[in-house]
Amino acid sequence: MQLEEIASSISNIATWSHVQKIRFFAWYLHSYRKQDRFNPADIRACYEKLYLDKPSNVSPYLKQLRDRKSKEVIQDRRGYYLVRQIREKFDQEYGQRSITLQVDQLLVELPDKVPDLAEQVFLKEAIVCFRYGAFRAAIVMTWNLAFDHLCSYVMTSHLTTFNTQLKIANKNPKPRITAIAKRDDFNDLKESEVIEICKSAKIISGNLHKILREKLNRRNMAAHPSSEVILQFQAEDFITDLINNVVIKLV
Repeated sequence: MQLEEIASSISNIATWSHVQKIRFFAWYLHSYRKQDRFNPADIRACYEKLYLDKPSNVSPYLKQLRDRKSKEVIQDRRGYYLVRQIREKFDQEYGQRSITLQVDQLLVELPDKVPDLAEQVFLKEAIVCFRYGAFRAAIVMTWNLAFDHLCSYVMTSHLTTFNTQLKIANKNPKPRITAIAKRDDFNDLKESEVIEICKSAKIISGNLHKILREKLNRRNMAAHPSSEVILQFQAEDFITDLINNVVIKLV
């Protein structure tokens, strides 16, 4: 996650003292840039990244943190690092659980595996929703991504098989659609119908069918007004399941 994204969730960061900002920047460098040491130039770069007024000299503030009775920063020949207590404090306030970082990384690395432009739009919106805690919206957008990917998979690899099964599944004497010819034709079918036809035609496995049915129900609960609270771990489970089992696997 980028520094700007974390800082955007902190409404008053511009009013913090330089000592507060330097602590925060040091924590970011440790936790997100994976630097075990930092130097004054690294801290100045963080100020510049956020377009914040920086001190003319960062070193006196680092010395202040280093020389306190209860040290907050330790210096060695390789540079500076925050003490464990300060890092843990920032982890609790602004950090993310390891699974959250994994989900974020999974989404960030996905564009290379998703060449379809429509899917990339869904992906970008899912990333924004997830990062800003809009978990209902993240679930909806991830479903859109996965379902669109499923339809594209059928179009490119299993269209004849799907259309054969569609004819078998049509029980209405005047069906809404008798065959899929283009991507937009899937809009004439319910999402649940597409999933069932894919299963009957053996385009997807029984296990994937169960996953899609379960996630469609979850999407419906998230998309419609209700008092149910969607928690972060629910969104994480939803996203990882669909990305790994649909978007990445169906190629």
